[in-house]
Amino acid sequence: MNQLSKFTVGAFVLLILALLASTTLFVRIHPWEIGVKQNLLAKEILPEDFGTGFAVRIPGVHQWHRMDRRTHFVTFAEKDVRTSLGMNRPALEIRTKDNNLATYDLSVSYKIIDGSAYKIVGERRKEVYRERVLATVEAVMREELAQLASEEIFSTDARLAVAATALDRLRTDLLEFHCLPDQVLIRAVRFPDGYEARLQEKQLTYQKLELAVSKRAVEDQTAITDTSAAEIGAAEKELRGDWDKRLQTASSENTVGIASIVAEANIYDQQTRAEADALYETSIANGNLAIQKAEALRNELRNRALDTRGGRIYLAQKAAQNLAFESVTLNSNDPRVPSIIDLGALTRLLIGEEPEDEPDEDE
Repeated sequence: MNQLSKFTVGAFVLLILALLASTTLFVRIHPWEIGVKQNLLAKEILPEDFGTGFAVRIPGVHQWHRMDRRTHFVTFAEKDVRTSLGMNRPALEIRTKDNNLATYDLSVSYKIIDGSAYKIVGERRKEVYRERVLATVEAVMREELAQLASEEIFSTDARLAVAATALDRLRTDLLEFHCLPDQVLIRAVRFPDGYEARLQEKQLTYQKLELAVSKRAVEDQTAITDTSAAEIGAAEKELRGDWDKRLQTASSENTVGIASIVAEANIYDQQTRAEADALYETSIANGNLAIQKAEALRNELRNRALDTRGGRIYLAQKAAQNLAFESVTLNSNDPRVPSIIDLGALTRLLIGEEPEDEPDEDE
């Protein structure tokens, strides 16, 4: 039990010592902070800005300064709205060029230039640089806003021009404090109550004048547009008529051309058909003539062939083959009648040859 108690007490003491060492030997730099390290022995600031994380700190040797890296604001307004990132002052009362008093609500944003936080600490301005920035911003804005006349304040372009000029000046003037302005915003402008009413009436008059000018410009532009529309309509009609005329002319020329082509085609067709018909008739006539000549020649040659002895024999044979005797009566007393068994005499009879004279028995 005594050993357990000793172990518990020892662990507790070690834990306390670790916590003390972590808080004493290390410093934590948050994401929204910039760390600046100072060597107390050498009495110098390290020329470096440290980012997020843990850094070693030896008590009596090192001192760490933590600067806010977030955007800061300088605000001039009637309502006092305090934040950890801003410095608030009453609204700026500035005399205009025409000697009227105007009250401005405005804001200026800025931040420490990257890599320059150690310079602020080294120049011993860590606690006062914000006040210096505020004073510089107020001085610059008073000088620039005093360039506006009462009526110019109502112009958005004029206010934006003054804000841009003031921002350029602040970028130069705040370099002394190692800060960079980001934006100048004029949020509101007010005049004394009586003068405010007169200015509103004057502004309303100006707005009515601008409205009248705008209406006149619209009417002029409408007239120009109507004239242009009429001119375009007339030009369109003229072009449409010209193109209709061209189309009609082209259509007529095409119709005439088509009719000419069709007529020429018909003439060519008729001529070709007539020539073909004539050629056909001539060819038929020539063919028939050739056939007739061939028939005549055939008949002539046939007749010549049949007019020979052989032809007569051929005809006699044909005649003899076609003869059909139902009965034959021969007169044996007539010597001119051939005997039926005498084929030679019968053949000579059929072919028309004279019978040969029979020799005398005496001979």
